[in-house]
Formats: sequence, structure tokens, C-alpha cells
Amino acid sequence: MAKQLSEKTIDAVLDKLSTDDDFRASFQANPREATRSLGIDDDAIDSLPDAPVANLADKTTFAKSRGVVRKQLLDARAPFNPITLDMPDN
Repeated sequence: MAKQLSEKTIDAVLDKLSTDDDFRASFQANPREATRSLGIDDDAIDSLPDAPVANLADKTTFAKSRGVVRKQLLDARAPFNPITLDMPDN
């Protein structure tokens, strides 16, 4: 099973995909290596594909839909991050 990317990694990748042409080209060629180039310590990066991405939305589309894509990626993590409740001692 693939590991889930951290929130920090998701934010960094989405920011770069919506603003940085060089990163976009690198990501399209090899998502794993492009994400690794961000210098974020996230073991889940190793589970990203290293095969080229055939189609990548343009920067404007990423910028406009960033919130929706971010929510989908974070929601996909939910089964792997159990909810804990801090209960006061009585």
C-alpha cells in the first residue's frame, strides 16, 4: 500500500504546479524526482510514480482548483490518520 503524503508535501507540490514552469516540466517527466527535489523530509515521496505524466492541467487550472485538489488529497489520508480525542481527567 502506498504511503500518504504529508500536508506539507501536498501544499508544496500544489504551489509549484500552479506557479513554476520548471517544476511542472520536471513533475511531468518524473513526479517522484520532482517532488524529492523540494527537499521535504517525507518518506511517502518514495511511493510516487517515476513514470511520466501524460497530461498535466495548466497553471491557472491548478491555481483555481487548488483548494479542491488539496481537500481530496488530504481526505484520502483520513483512513490512515485515526482521530484521537483528549478527554479531561475527572
